[in-house]
Amino acid sequence: MQVGLNILGAENLYAGRIRPVLDVAAAADRAGIDMITTGDHIGFNADAHAERVRTHGFPFPIEHDWYEPLSLLSSVAAVTERALLNVSVLIATVRPPVLLAKQIATLDRLSEGRAAIGMGVGWQEAEYTATNMPFDARFGRMEDTVRACRELWTQAPATFQGREFSFEDFHARPFPVQTRVPVIFGFGPSQRNFDRIARIADGWTANPADMQTFSDSVALLHNTFEAHGRDPHSAIVQVSVGPERRDDGTVDLDATAEKTQAWHAAGATVAVFRPATFCAAGEEVPQLIEWAVGLKSTAGTTQEAAR
Repeated sequence: MQVGLNILGAENLYAGRIRPVLDVAAAADRAGIDMITTGDHIGFNADAHAERVRTHGFPFPIEHDWYEPLSLLSSVAAVTERALLNVSVLIATVRPPVLLAKQIATLDRLSEGRAAIGMGVGWQEAEYTATNMPFDARFGRMEDTVRACRELWTQAPATFQGREFSFEDFHARPFPVQTRVPVIFGFGPSQRNFDRIARIADGWTANPADMQTFSDSVALLHNTFEAHGRDPHSAIVQVSVGPERRDDGTVDLDATAEKTQAWHAAGATVAVFRPATFCAAGEEVPQLIEWAVGLKSTAGTTQEAAR
């Protein structure tokens, strides 16, 4: 099992300063964290945000700072050497595909081959309106976007004909370092969505709301990979792990470790922890990193016991 650190909102542990978050990323990289990730929203319509809070318990206030993730990860790339750089998840379909391909290729070059990008289509139509992108048929546009990126990442000149955009004899360098940049879709667990992953992507980021059926979903994902002629065990399965708490509200790391190991035994390949939800102050983050890295030494034993 790989372990990740989600730096989204970590600046709030440092009086709103983002620079110390880069120091956290560097320390996590040195300690053995396998992935540094963050989240994405371009912005919010106030009514849409309030509705999301009411109906889905969206945990971020409208005043929350959302740093552009690929820009932030480029800064992380400069202070790290080994951790994968991830977005969970990038709302890819509010971005022009050719520009997105360029941004990800640049990140992969800056990090010497460490980009592993989660992509989704989001839930807020206002983000599409504000960026002049179509909200309808966004799932199909996502497939075209990834196909276009893969063409631009491997061919010069590149040619692509999609339903809503196209290019011909187009040179866009640099290519990524990786022959295949991992793309991890943040979709709901369904046969249709897993077919999309098996066709053009490399794994699945599970939404916390979908964890009740996690084991069955992983089995479906593996079966779908196999049906598409792909190695089922090559599928990345990424989960975000929130803290288990005691009755007094304090974080119970032992109970959280048990939950994480159970999800790993059920098929999770990457477990991600967000300091902003585990820690009350920046001084607590090193302990969280040490604990998360320590989980890797027990994950193999737990998975063997589950078989």
